[in-house]
Amino acid sequence: MLVDIINDIRAKARFNRVQDAQSLTWLGPVRMLVIASIAFGYASTLPRGPQEAEYLHFLGFDPSWYGISILFMISRFLALRSLERHESPQKFLLSRMGRNLPTLAVFAFMVVLIAFPLLGVPLDGTLGNGSQFQQHITYLVKVITCLSPDMLTPGLLDNALYMCVIQGGLWTFRWGAIAFILTATLWAFGGLRRRSTLFILTLFFIICYASLIVYTVQTPDAPSLLNPLSIGLRLGWAYLIGMCAYAFKDKLPRTLLVPAIVIILAALQYYLLRWTPFIEISTEIGFGYLVYLIMTSKTALPKSLKSLPDLSLGLYVFNWPAGQIMLLLIPSLTPLPLFALSFPVTIFLSISTWFLVSRKLNLALANRVAIPA
Repeated sequence: MLVDIINDIRAKARFNRVQDAQSLTWLGPVRMLVIASIAFGYASTLPRGPQEAEYLHFLGFDPSWYGISILFMISRFLALRSLERHESPQKFLLSRMGRNLPTLAVFAFMVVLIAFPLLGVPLDGTLGNGSQFQQHITYLVKVITCLSPDMLTPGLLDNALYMCVIQGGLWTFRWGAIAFILTATLWAFGGLRRRSTLFILTLFFIICYASLIVYTVQTPDAPSLLNPLSIGLRLGWAYLIGMCAYAFKDKLPRTLLVPAIVIILAALQYYLLRWTPFIEISTEIGFGYLVYLIMTSKTALPKSLKSLPDLSLGLYVFNWPAGQIMLLLIPSLTPLPLFALSFPVTIFLSISTWFLVSRKLNLALANRVAIPA
């Protein structure tokens, strides 16, 4: 009798895992589309400078700004899904590091071994501490460990409108690493296992972020130390929204009316009422809900997309350097031609990295963190 009950529980668990995996067949295509919108936003401003708004600027914010928040929502959704599946913070961290760090390493070595020798100005030690070799080693360590993945590259792109910036959105990896470590720690102590706790924590982060933004807007001489705090809170509430989406997935209505209403309300506030941080918050929640609906759709994936590998990480890492270097080689490019030329290069680099590095590592990692039957 007891054996039958145990076997039944195991069978149901395996069934739920299969169903859960099947429900995310749209994850890769949706995530790649979000990253493509980020890449388009970046390409639209690279030739014009950081003072210009990106194309597809919506309700006061750039598409890259929305896209990064949505990626953090997706990341949190997958984080809770991963933790609930194998109940191991160690495996969770191993999985995240194993999937992210190899591509970061490929990028960092390409900058040092290819971009600098071909396009950079020789460093003489005056642009940093120590020799050129020491500066490159420092760059590699800071990028690969996520201690400072947004480290500037003096001697490379010195005359670009975004001076010495080759890494683009890699600054988010540091926040992602912090979020993963905190997630694993809180899970180990039982802090993320109750839906009510998640909901309260998410509301707390949203209120703190909104309050801080109002304060900084109304206080011109606000301390600069508040800038990283506001970024952390912004990415933090987006991250927690994703976790709530997974925790409450059986309660969330599966209708496009929800994201449509939320975005329409944000637009009405933007155009008719006073500005508040909730314009941004509402818009991101609306877009995030739309992505959630598509990502978890049970509609069959078209055959043309089934064999497509998930190139999300490579697209995210390589889109900015591809745009910057293309603009360096052809300074006369305007935004649309720049995107048309640089994004295929991004896809090529992403496919190459996936085929040569990520594919085998991901398979080995999947076996390492697999759940016993």
